[in-house]
Amino acid sequence: MPNGGPDCCGTCWFNRRNRGEAGYEHADDESIEPYCEIRNVPITDPFYTYCANHPHRRPDRDRIPIGPITRPRGGYNPAYVREAWILSPDTEEIRTHLLHLLSDFFTHVSRDQIPTGPGIGEVIIWQLGEFREKRAEGPIRQISENFPNPWKAIAHTALEKISAED
Repeated sequence: MPNGGPDCCGTCWFNRRNRGEAGYEHADDESIEPYCEIRNVPITDPFYTYCANHPHRRPDRDRIPIGPITRPRGGYNPAYVREAWILSPDTEEIRTHLLHLLSDFFTHVSRDQIPTGPGIGEVIIWQLGEFREKRAEGPIRQISENFPNPWKAIAHTALEKISAED
């Protein structure tokens, strides 16, 4: 069985094939097509597809999409980089949820169990920057000025996007 890491869609409880359970128990069951139930997207390569809502990143079964769905760039090798495949929807509900996560940033970061790929903190900051969400400017500035990389660098980039003229 292919394995693109412990945080892939193939092991996610939001993958319809897994019947609401995290892990590999239903991974070989081909009677149900892999499908992301929170993003309404068919997943064609579930063991090499990822998002920040995976149970190892958001153990509270967070049904509001956080960040993009990603896939490996340049093939499946040990040094691959994940790149956006499908961008996050942009709704007020999602923006408000991201702001809520940002308000308790380190609680959420501390619960992220996966050391590979962009962590939940990086995705929160990055997505708010992509949305150019002005309400996030103060907290992201604090992260940019007071915390180490990778958060500092991502926060700086997000601030540039938030501050850019339309």
